[in-house]
Amino acid sequence: MKRREFIKYSTAVGGVFAITPLFTSCAGVYRKSFNEITKGVKIHNLPEEVTGILGYAALSPSGHNTQPWIVKVQSQSELIIQSDKTRWLPEVDPTNREEFLSLSAFAETFYIASFAAGFDVELNLIAKDLKDADIFQIKLKKSFPEQEKYLGLIKNRATTRTNFDKKEIKSDKIKEILNIAPDNIFYFPVGSSEGKWIAENMPEAIKQQTFNDKKQKELSNWFRFSKSEAMEHGDGLTAEALGMNWMVKFVWYNFFNRKTAMGESFRKKGIEIARDQVNNCSGFLILTSAYNSLNSLFECGRLYQKVGLKLTELNIVNHTMSQLLEEAPWSSEIQSSLKLDQPIQFVIRLGYGDKAKPSIRRPVQSFVVS
Repeated sequence: MKRREFIKYSTAVGGVFAITPLFTSCAGVYRKSFNEITKGVKIHNLPEEVTGILGYAALSPSGHNTQPWIVKVQSQSELIIQSDKTRWLPEVDPTNREEFLSLSAFAETFYIASFAAGFDVELNLIAKDLKDADIFQIKLKKSFPEQEKYLGLIKNRATTRTNFDKKEIKSDKIKEILNIAPDNIFYFPVGSSEGKWIAENMPEAIKQQTFNDKKQKELSNWFRFSKSEAMEHGDGLTAEALGMNWMVKFVWYNFFNRKTAMGESFRKKGIEIARDQVNNCSGFLILTSAYNSLNSLFECGRLYQKVGLKLTELNIVNHTMSQLLEEAPWSSEIQSSLKLDQPIQFVIRLGYGDKAKPSIRRPVQSFVVS
């Protein structure tokens, strides 16, 4: 079998988004220890506790695992969270809406971890535009530790991209999630009319996005096709993050590259797997914002991380899927189709199953500046 044929065959049996893992014997690329993530930070004599807080914030979610944050140290007690322009996704996120939501989730993780580490926090939105460099100002004041249980949840939170069990999530669990913010969180079982609309249209939005060469190239730039590249960068999408079984991981790391990701069979298999994903889950969680203002997006990004930690606590696996919000005409249809009267910011697939291991992260010293 020629190499080109082998790649095509391997893609047909694997796929970028993968299937439920069959074996765990293949050595993989996983997140470094927390101590490794937080070591080596020596800026403005930053206190060890604050370095630890930044380590927890670094575990926040972001689109394509770009981790688009910079933290500028003003003093031992004052920080500025900045947007890293080199990590923007202009093709799928031209307005920076999703990037701003990711930074807001980062700020919320920092906020939660600060209280757990014994600091009072003043968190201020200072950006005036989604594309500003300086986004948030943080001021810290020493206090007493509170809610330390959240540190473990932050470490264990993960996105799971495999197929889920389709069994119904218990109503008391759903109520517990909705009660975090009743006006901004909605749940639609996969068999509901709203759930069916999402399951039917999400693959079509993904198909449109996947066959847009500029958007697919942007995505391919964040795929990590070698273990050495993944460990060097500490970001992006690895075979492990995509939920691949051992056979597909072997092909991914030994035969795939960015050129492969632009191939037709690679793209088609990704769409097929996405169709399986939306039809193999319990339902979809929707997060809305009051408005599309910066402050509303800030609060929704914070809410996203709160929900992610609650799902982790409840052992409900989840997978955020943004394509319906990124692609026309679905982006303009989704709000009315789901009968909601507020802007939708997140679509999250929910269910039960084997939770993925947390994805790789950059060390704190790579994003902290003076």
